[in-house]
Amino acid sequence: MSETDTGFGARFNVIAAFAEEHDSLVALDTLTSSGIPSAAITVHRPDDGPGCAEVIELEAEMGDEAGDGWGVLSGPQATGAFIAALALGAAGTALGLVAGLAWAYLFVSDFSRPGRVLLATAVIGLAGATIGLVVGGAGLARQQDWGPDRGDRPEMAERDVLVSVHLGDPDTAARAARLLRWLGAEQVHFIDVNGVPLPPQAQHPRPADPEGWWWGHAGHG
Repeated sequence: MSETDTGFGARFNVIAAFAEEHDSLVALDTLTSSGIPSAAITVHRPDDGPGCAEVIELEAEMGDEAGDGWGVLSGPQATGAFIAALALGAAGTALGLVAGLAWAYLFVSDFSRPGRVLLATAVIGLAGATIGLVVGGAGLARQQDWGPDRGDRPEMAERDVLVSVHLGDPDTAARAARLLRWLGAEQVHFIDVNGVPLPPQAQHPRPADPEGWWWGHAGHG
């Protein structure tokens, strides 16, 4: 079933992105064979032009990117940050020592000569280590298989086949989402009745969150 302009009117919605047309067709067959009514499923293909599902999926992807910008360092990031901090810290210390000696013997100051050498070495060495920590950690934040960031490259929502499921039961929606992930969807998002993507924590609720709380607070993530 092709996407129409009816939007995301159901209470519980799931949208999944498939890179291959064949995979989306397999998903359709699997969903219907598992008890999901065919009338509850819509499909948006890249050549269909801009549509409701594409706009909502783009919004969900931007939310994911914003969320991915926060968090603890991964193992490779921490290693890169440590090595860069060590290397630039050592370089800064050496440069600071030279600058401190020049300051001590070529210029007049109220500080003692040892104090000037120590101060310049500590400040420039710490600055180098700080720069290394930031640059080393941030440099590995981009996964190796992402490739260069090209402005002319279509976003996933623009280049993938989008399979949307509109249901009246949250448990069935969750089951459909698990099934779509198992079938190899590149992205799977929950969407509320207003077409607002639920934040990532909706799939991993906090202990204090009432059951189903995020379905009514999609914009609060």
